Amino acid sequence: MQIWFKVQVQQPSYHNQQSLEPPQSLLASCFSTLTTASQWGYDFAIISQTEQSDWPSSGLTGHNVVQVCLIFCLLRSDIFLAYVQCLNATVDNMYALKCAIQNNGTCVGEVIPLCYIRSPAHTIPHFRKEANPWLTLHTSYESSNEFWLNKYWSKEFFYTLSLST
Repeated sequence: MQIWFKVQVQQPSYHNQQSLEPPQSLLASCFSTLTTASQWGYDFAIISQTEQSDWPSSGLTGHNVVQVCLIFCLLRSDIFLAYVQCLNATVDNMYALKCAIQNNGTCVGEVIPLCYIRSPAHTIPHFRKEANPWLTLHTSYESSNEFWLNKYWSKEFFYTLSLST
């Protein structure tokens, strides 16, 4: 198996589907602590549920938010895959994301074709009244299971996510 820790993602412009936005780095989360803050990419992504997608014109309809954990390709294969952990989204002025949990307490994960990834997603950990004292710059995402999806991250992202709210 070949493993990658970073991939470049481009998405169509919201206002001109024939034009592509500049490429953005998407990291596998297990490697995100190896870089400094200035080198971080995003390890959260918007994925389609099928190979066909009308992102960004449809907003989150038919799409999910996930945390990318592993990017890989099996030997003697030309199909690139990603292991992702799923997040449940609820909307109340902002998108609130919470890790999808199985009955045994583990995160819901799945392997998807890499081509299902549509866009990096900028998230912010959602802290309650008291933050975990063990949180650091490098562990705030790994120690959290609730996040906000930042629709104000870019103009294109704002237009796309404003459709769904």
